[in-house]
Amino acid sequence: MMLQSGNVRPTEERERRWTMAMSVVLAGLALLACKQGERAEANGKCPIGETCSDLAPTGLVFVGAHTVNDADEELLLPTAIGGTQTVTVYYATEPNVAYVAGFDATLVDSRIATLESTGPTSLVLRGASEGEALLRLLEPGTNKLLDRVKIASTALARMSLIPRELRSEKVEADQWAVLAGNPAELGILLFDSNDVQVVDEGLDMHVRGADISRRAWDRYEVRATSQADLSITVRAGGQVSTMAARVASSIDDIVLNLPDTSEGARIKLTRGASATTFCFLAKSEGRTVVGAKWKFEPSETVVAARPEPSSEDAQPWAAPPWIPPSCVALSSVTTGRATLKVTTGNQEETFDIEVSEPPPGT
Repeated sequence: MMLQSGNVRPTEERERRWTMAMSVVLAGLALLACKQGERAEANGKCPIGETCSDLAPTGLVFVGAHTVNDADEELLLPTAIGGTQTVTVYYATEPNVAYVAGFDATLVDSRIATLESTGPTSLVLRGASEGEALLRLLEPGTNKLLDRVKIASTALARMSLIPRELRSEKVEADQWAVLAGNPAELGILLFDSNDVQVVDEGLDMHVRGADISRRAWDRYEVRATSQADLSITVRAGGQVSTMAARVASSIDDIVLNLPDTSEGARIKLTRGASATTFCFLAKSEGRTVVGAKWKFEPSETVVAARPEPSSEDAQPWAAPPWIPPSCVALSSVTTGRATLKVTTGNQEETFDIEVSEPPPGT
């Protein structure tokens, strides 16, 4: 199976994707694949033909596996045939706490998937054959419906390797590299033949030429022990894929990634405004380097800080927000010119900052 990581999108599309991704991250909303049950969608109304339980009067929310790219599908991602996925349930009404009263789980069509295990708040599905089935959660010892939702199983068709730092980008495998000797987090995306993302929490990855440790079901920390390319073997959904990752020995350039990447662009701030987040890319022979450590040193009129995402509106099932280490939040109360020295690996670059007055009347 050949590695496929997609094509580089035009600049305008990359800016749109980056803006959306950063707005989600900074708002603290790391997304998971989740789906309201039929009762929750109908504000608690009982589906025709069912007798419903009072233990979940407004229904339930079904939350599937969190993915390295924060898949934002408003449905449960399909489970790969032969693979597994944990589904956790929450009350549909605020504060959306986990449902802990216990349940009996049944599948209307057990040919599509099987139930590996169940607990007070979650269950594990195993994909069995192509198609959809209705998952029903019942009040324990009864046939009274708590809620129900469609689940799907599908065959795994391809796998893609993605650095966590570049999860909001679309890059080819030969356009990025891991910095030798530094830890970099790499994720695996799974897709069916229609490019629908799928889940197998039983995914396993082995890397020749690196020390690795698992960080999540689809994400590993990788530290290249030499300058040779990495050979990566992934097993998931009954499939085996071998892919390669480049290794860079050093960094030769630092560029401002977004929001403004025009030639010679300055970092622009407004005096007295809230901090603005800027992100940078490390480069080696034209490739983006991941795993580098970053240091930001502004001149005295500018304040630099680690961007702090807010979790004010985050749902209880949201994954902890994560911001790439190459990002910095800048602010200033003094108009005029300033600078920002950025250091990563063996490379150092100084960027101009322009601080302007706020628009009249603001």
